[in-house]
Amino acid sequence: MVYHFSYGSNMNQESMDNYCRRTGRPLMDLRARSPRKGILKDYKLDFNYYSRLMGGGAGNAVECRGDHIEGIVFDLSEEDMVTIDGKEAAPDYFHRKKATITLEDGTDLPDVVIYVAVKDKERDFTPPTHAYKRIIIEGARDFGLSEAWIKRLEAIPSQDPNFES
Repeated sequence: MVYHFSYGSNMNQESMDNYCRRTGRPLMDLRARSPRKGILKDYKLDFNYYSRLMGGGAGNAVECRGDHIEGIVFDLSEEDMVTIDGKEAAPDYFHRKKATITLEDGTDLPDVVIYVAVKDKERDFTPPTHAYKRIIIEGARDFGLSEAWIKRLEAIPSQDPNFES
């Protein structure tokens, strides 16, 4: 079993289902993967990776002393991790990294897999699309992340790539 900390679209069931169907991967019921709320300390959520597939910035965990990212820890099988690797385009665009996650009860869980962008793929802040930001917010709400965190997510500038002025 692998502990995986999701902080973006990987905590949204609809997004996960759509990816699995599109790629022929087995469906992954996130609620059946022992979800637990957690905090990744000394990191910030940044959108400093451009996703051609999404047409905007994609969420990335970037080291930042004093900040934090809220998300969900899932207990995943190696087969589940193959799915997540594919969804994250690992190891070419994102790669696995181990981190300690502080669970809701204050317990530290070491050696949890997070995904971070490959350094040479990072760039300046790139606004996510409205649709991608909505996917992240819906996942955060579905798993009961804090209202303060959801407000932070809602405050992230976003864009509509199909909008022409």
